[in-house]
Amino acid sequence: MDAVKAPLVQSAAELGLVSDTKSLNKLKNLAMGDPKEQAQALKTAAAQFEALLVQQWFDAVRAGNDALNADSPLKSKYSGFFEEMLAQQQVTSVVEGRGGINKNSITYLIAKQFAGSLGDAGKELMAELDGMTVSGLRSDRAGSEVQLKGAGHRAAPAASLALSNARAAISAFRSQYGQDGALGEAPRHFSSPEDFVEKLMPFALRAVEQSGMNPLVLLSQAALETGWGEHVPENNNYFGIKAGGSWQGPVQNLSSDEFRDGAFAPEVSAFRAYGGVEESMRDYVTLIQSNERYARAAQCSYDPDRYFEEIQKAGYATDPNYAAKLKSIARRIAFMAYK
Repeated sequence: MDAVKAPLVQSAAELGLVSDTKSLNKLKNLAMGDPKEQAQALKTAAAQFEALLVQQWFDAVRAGNDALNADSPLKSKYSGFFEEMLAQQQVTSVVEGRGGINKNSITYLIAKQFAGSLGDAGKELMAELDGMTVSGLRSDRAGSEVQLKGAGHRAAPAASLALSNARAAISAFRSQYGQDGALGEAPRHFSSPEDFVEKLMPFALRAVEQSGMNPLVLLSQAALETGWGEHVPENNNYFGIKAGGSWQGPVQNLSSDEFRDGAFAPEVSAFRAYGGVEESMRDYVTLIQSNERYARAAQCSYDPDRYFEEIQKAGYATDPNYAAKLKSIARRIAFMAYK
């Protein structure tokens, strides 16, 4: 039996944005490989370039709308958060396409221009791209509406998705991920980011019941600290909380990467230990709401961007890009409720 040939064309999302240093290095390494790997790098780089241009175009359109509709009653600190998420989703739809690649797209034209220098691998790449092409732009790529997961109707435009208050936000997440009765034992293994959210959002909702905090910020930080559940420590510390002098509970010494003198370096520290994820989440909520250094953050969990900025300012982590990473994760989690 003939071996199944692996397709050359890979999604640009598999390597992440080239603004990420690790992803850029992966792309460079791919470009220095054999001709087939170079073909993959060509297609990915072309898609990345198109994504950056389309993102700039969306940003310019949004800035224009903001200037023209500065006094719109639909605008709020929450609507901007969801509008940006929708813009990112639309950029992905335009660049990666739904059902094919347009021959007039920047990705296709750049790949076509340089594929000739890759010999047979370049021809194979273009053959695959030609097999994926569709004529004309699909109208569903540029729509301003998204489908609610599990719903049979179209959701309102992004501007009307603004979360007007905490109760509305928790209700929205509960309708997608909440469950009645006992939650049972929390899982420790997750097959994907979506699986991580599906399994742990109910615990986050339970953890914030009395506090009124936004479960989205809990899950976003847990995702970053554990790598979407791939690196959950034995002590069930989902938030990387160290055991200071005030901590009277169990501890575990673990190594973590800390940013010192312009570079990351491993350090061994004592971390708080918990019996499970819900206990970890509840302690995180208590820490944020009772520690004065996080007082500003505790007041704005329903403005996630500001919340992440405030906890970084307060010194929650040494990573200078901590807030930016959390913002990206929060948008991804929020969009998992929509399809």
